[in-house]
Amino acid sequence: MKVLFRNTTKYDKENCNSFIKFHSEKYGKKELIRLALIAIAMIYIAIFNIIYKNWILLLVLVVCALLFYLIKNIKRKNKKKERVKKFTFYFYENYIKIKYKKQYERMLYLELKKIFETTDNFFLYTDENHSLILDKDGFEIGTSDEFSKFIKNKCPLKYRKERNEKC
Repeated sequence: MKVLFRNTTKYDKENCNSFIKFHSEKYGKKELIRLALIAIAMIYIAIFNIIYKNWILLLVLVVCALLFYLIKNIKRKNKKKERVKKFTFYFYENYIKIKYKKQYERMLYLELKKIFETTDNFFLYTDENHSLILDKDGFEIGTSDEFSKFIKNKCPLKYRKERNEKC
């Protein structure tokens, strides 16, 4: 089968930060509402346990919250190490092949949830929090304009071009 487009993108700090900024502008309010609801539930549980003098369950709640906080911070510290990963994306007529190091993974276009085009990147969402980042300058076969038309035709209901980008 013929490769229609090939893109190699380095997942460095700059690319990842542009995705995080884009994602938080698009979906940040939804995440904030989820966090607020969890916080309200935790406060309710804590107050309920204080009123009924259930100190053991309150202690378990506090320990779980502290463990969650510590684990999250340890993960962040491990992620802060600068590691540049290089991904190559091969676009065929019916699927995408993703290469990282010596491993290949295949993905159908139907598996993509949303596709956003910005001035510098394409973000191909695989779920609500994860995306394949394609640098527009990384096309080795085809151009970013040709790819934009191709992906728009392939996934017309999922594609959106961001015009007034704040990133």
